[in-house]
Amino acid sequence: MSTQSKAYISNSTSSLVQDAHAKGIKILTHADVKKAAFCLLNSFRTDALAQLLTAHIPDQKYRDECELALYEAYVHQHITKGFCLGMNETEDTFETVAVWSTPTSVEDGLDSFPTLMSAGYGKVWDMFGPEGREKVFYGMLPLLHDSCERIISNDARFSDKDIYTLVYLGSLPSARGKGNVRKHFEFVFKNFIDKSDKNIAYLESSSPDNIPIYERFGFRFYEDIMLGDNSSKNAVEGKDYAIMNVMIRGSKGKDWQESLEKGKL
Repeated sequence: MSTQSKAYISNSTSSLVQDAHAKGIKILTHADVKKAAFCLLNSFRTDALAQLLTAHIPDQKYRDECELALYEAYVHQHITKGFCLGMNETEDTFETVAVWSTPTSVEDGLDSFPTLMSAGYGKVWDMFGPEGREKVFYGMLPLLHDSCERIISNDARFSDKDIYTLVYLGSLPSARGKGNVRKHFEFVFKNFIDKSDKNIAYLESSSPDNIPIYERFGFRFYEDIMLGDNSSKNAVEGKDYAIMNVMIRGSKGKDWQESLEKGKL
């Protein structure tokens, strides 16, 4: 296990490991990066955000290679400074993969230059070309970071909370309906997020179809954010823009929308 994830993973208790094993969950290490990235690649084949980031690349094979490099960088980065989980491992991949940052990930250096370079973002920079760099490094990454910072800082209901961010949750089409997502959330809530009243969970979903799924686990819609431009009447989602649905789960699943008194989650 990574020595950089502090108490979240490196100091895992035997009960946590046993609970993970009982649910078919593996706490990922750097040896699992390629398998995990391959799961994410095949989980997000039709995702509008994934399509947008590589829409400028004409060759499908090279598009896949670019996407895979980005997923590998994400997974490596968060194994180092957050935690990643895989479910039902096969010879080549996992059925389901989740990528999380923790309340201390940024402080621990999640976005530091050494972490990013070690994770493989230099390779992503080279592979994506000028147009892709604009979308990934000057578009998506700042948008996601700044949106979360704005929401958490400006809304008094969340400003004193510790944030767990679900960066990616992907399941292969063949795995859907098997209960992997439920088992994953049960494990994360029990062993991490619901251990303190100060913890909340945050995500950006790039598919509106997922909103009712996340709602079953206590997340509530907050707002939409957009990468790209849909102002043209001919704009195409997945080519010109992508919409992401920000969702937040209150402390221990409490519905923050029902809180009329600011700061009382």
